[in-house]
Amino acid sequence: MSALDESPPLPVNIDTFEDLRTYLWQQHGTTVNPDDPVMLVFTMLRVGLDQHEQLNERNRLNLANAVQAIADGFTKDVNQSIQTFKEEAIGDVVRERIEAMNEAARQADRATSNFKKLLFYQAILTAVNLLAAFFTIGVLFTLVR
Repeated sequence: MSALDESPPLPVNIDTFEDLRTYLWQQHGTTVNPDDPVMLVFTMLRVGLDQHEQLNERNRLNLANAVQAIADGFTKDVNQSIQTFKEEAIGDVVRERIEAMNEAARQADRATSNFKKLLFYQAILTAVNLLAAFFTIGVLFTLVR
């Protein structure tokens, strides 16, 4: 097989009649007149290809818009879920802190109550000690006289 027997590579684009005629001449070694019915087939195929490309572009745009809408909806749902979770988490933390503050207040109330009792007992003991001291001084005055 020689280089002359090989087919020429398919061009990237065949956009015009002249491109098609050149390729056909390279492929088959014969020329096609511009008014040849083969050129009608090329035109029909080219129109079909253009329409198909337009349909593909519309479908691509519709798909891109649909994916964007779904992504936006998903993002909105995720953000809403995160916000709800944060509110619940913050609510739980706030409730825990309030409960801790209430428990601290209860302990402070118990401590204050206990201090009041101790102060009362200390006042009684102080009064008893003062009475004992006066009694002792009175007994000492009585003995000394």
